[in-house]
Amino acid sequence: MTHDEKLIKVCIGLAIKGKGMVSPNPLVGSVVVKNNQIIGKGYHKKFGEAHAERNAVLDAEKKGFNVKGASVYVNLEPCAHVGKTASCAEFLVSKKVKEVIIGMKDPYSKVNGKGIEILIKAGIKVKTGILEKECMDLNKFFINFVTKKIPYVTLKIGQSIDGNIALNNFESKYITGSESRKYVHKMRSEYDAVLIGKNTAIKDDPSLNVRDVTGRDPLRIVIDWNNSLKQNLKIFSDDNKDKTFVITKKSAEKYKGKKNLLFMVKDDRIFKLKSILKLLHGFNVNSVLVEGGSVLFSQFIKENLFDDIYFFIAPKIMGKGISPFDGFEINSLNKTVDLKTEFTKRIGKDILIKYKNCLQV
Repeated sequence: MTHDEKLIKVCIGLAIKGKGMVSPNPLVGSVVVKNNQIIGKGYHKKFGEAHAERNAVLDAEKKGFNVKGASVYVNLEPCAHVGKTASCAEFLVSKKVKEVIIGMKDPYSKVNGKGIEILIKAGIKVKTGILEKECMDLNKFFINFVTKKIPYVTLKIGQSIDGNIALNNFESKYITGSESRKYVHKMRSEYDAVLIGKNTAIKDDPSLNVRDVTGRDPLRIVIDWNNSLKQNLKIFSDDNKDKTFVITKKSAEKYKGKKNLLFMVKDDRIFKLKSILKLLHGFNVNSVLVEGGSVLFSQFIKENLFDDIYFFIAPKIMGKGISPFDGFEINSLNKTVDLKTEFTKRIGKDILIKYKNCLQV
């Protein structure tokens, strides 16, 4: 690993600290180097607050260092536009740094090379494409959000080794072990929203919050086309009820008088996931964790609107039960949905396998 790669690796490590707090902004970390010494570190801590480069420079100055002539490392191109904060590229120019080493170019249309252009015009040396693949993976939610204009979608499936997410009588708590549940709670804290279907809300009555780890609770979204769910469900009656949204059609008048917030979508006979994802994008939701059930999983597979799948597989045999894809059927092996294995790991007694959608790679 080169010297530049090592320092971009440090930036990535800093950026990760902002997970769950900066959305829909990207995860960004930065270090300031002078005389072969790291003199300042920073990362984007919270949406609307100072960006990583500014925090790194201010950290150096707070320690008594002059950043003039220093090198700045950052995993994502410094922003060129004024939003909730000032332009980071202009800020670095004002500090008279010598060079900026960048992990990846920012795909957001308001930046996308403009930050690099500002730096070069000011006579600052710029290097890009350092650990680019790692930087892209770090900000996969953000990249999806600004390029495809829909949230990044992950399917989370807990199942027995013989492929069931529930018994035929819909009993499903708990198939996987406590370690897997803790892992899922950590995932929830890093996604903007958790999405379930009406049947899962009724049969499981889940809380869909973060309990076993520290972190923010995600938005809780339920697709209930006729808005018929009872308000005594946990997602409507607990302390986080204001973070629950129902997706329904315009003709569902039963929502009147309900306290939970409501997204209303086009009055179609069937729901269209693409329309729902575009709707969520409009509310700055850049990542969605789909936690069930079979109907919803099958719909995402049919419409090819998922990016990856986390399978938590318990060492249990359930016999006849409900498959996560009961609603998905093909008549030829040429039409299978192909996945790419990203990693496999043991979690307690369970096995976690993460797959990437081959068509989204």
